Amino acid sequence: MGAVMVNLELKHFRVFITLGSTLHFSRAAEKLNMAQPQLSRTIKFIEEELGCPLLVRSTRNVALTPAGEVFLEQCRSVINRTEVAINSTRDAADGALGRIDVAYMDFAVNRPLPFILKEFHGQCERVNVNLAHMWTERQKSALLDREVDLGFLIGPFDNPDIETVEVSRDQLMVVLPAHHRLAESTAVKLDQLADERFIFGPMSVWRPYRVMIEQLCLDAGFRPEVVEEPFNSDAIFGLVAANVGITIYPARARRLYPRGLTVRPIADVTQEVTTIAAWHKRNTSKILKSFVSSVASYADRYGRSHSTL
Repeated sequence: MGAVMVNLELKHFRVFITLGSTLHFSRAAEKLNMAQPQLSRTIKFIEEELGCPLLVRSTRNVALTPAGEVFLEQCRSVINRTEVAINSTRDAADGALGRIDVAYMDFAVNRPLPFILKEFHGQCERVNVNLAHMWTERQKSALLDREVDLGFLIGPFDNPDIETVEVSRDQLMVVLPAHHRLAESTAVKLDQLADERFIFGPMSVWRPYRVMIEQLCLDAGFRPEVVEEPFNSDAIFGLVAANVGITIYPARARRLYPRGLTVRPIADVTQEVTTIAAWHKRNTSKILKSFVSSVASYADRYGRSHSTL
């Protein structure tokens, strides 16, 4: 089929992204600050311009057609490329003005990221840092696709298109309920945890960390029994405090643990968790260069291995 000219603008793409993400006309209209009939007319106009239905509507549900799924993905791509073009133009004019997209996972926000942001904003106060919480495996694909400028993730990340710098190395600690049988110990051995119930993030998003921990446990002669898999660290710590189970976590986060927890080093584990910053080699943004400088400054001052803080 030959190319057909259509009269679609970026505003139409943004409208469809909002509706395609919510699949709810009233919620999408509210987010877009427009009347629902106007939203319906806009969607009808888009479908007429494209010559195909994008949505399947019923009295209760809205779903994307196969064409709608493709169009939603392409709308996001167009908006992303447009924002990249705008930011690149601004970077060329003034390296201190613009935006940087930074992805992070829990281990980074626990300590390195606040320090790095403070230093960066002191040097580039007019740059907007757009933060996105993202697990390690998702960050890798986002960095390769240049959806984000820089990511804080569990290392290593060996790829010829990616530059990395080590941000921190942390000893592993066991996190216990306050009145746990091992709470009085100054340190524990890993095999002492063989009969415990464990709480970790789900394998689908915590894979690098979970694989490392489970291999350590297997080396100690047992497979950890994982009874809960919440998505974030706060929920993990809350369940430990509630005596649902225990967890193993990097030392750097210990000052952020809520009350009701006991943290002890694991005496026979020397392996550390490495947090790295990573970015695409072809990203020549002056803003990124400044941010990487702040990362390196933090790593030089605080990035040593931590067992206590």
